[in-house]
Amino acid sequence: MSTTAWILAGLLAAALAAGAAGGWRAARRLRRSEARVHALERRLAEVEESSARVLDAARDAAARARRAAGEEPPPPRVVLEPVTGRLVKAVAFGAGARRAVARLARPPRGAPR
Repeated sequence: MSTTAWILAGLLAAALAAGAAGGWRAARRLRRSEARVHALERRLAEVEESSARVLDAARDAAARARRAAGEEPPPPRVVLEPVTGRLVKAVAFGAGARRAVARLARPPRGAPR
């Protein structure tokens, strides 16, 4: 082999060694990062569990306080209750769903358009 071939072989070997060392370092950093992520996920699960317990305890305490004060529990809430409540009333009184929706969608008579 010539001197140029030996130099090229040496440079290739050095490049391969540097690449292997860089890959090893990257793999080690990746393992550490994965370990940190798993630790954070475990802590997050613990926080979620404890916050769920705290919310349940707060709801129970509020219900007990309402019962002690003689209040009735609030009725369940409906999404968009101001609109759906009027719509349900209109349909319940026999106006028909299409006419009721059209009537409720119109602006009030005195309102500017």
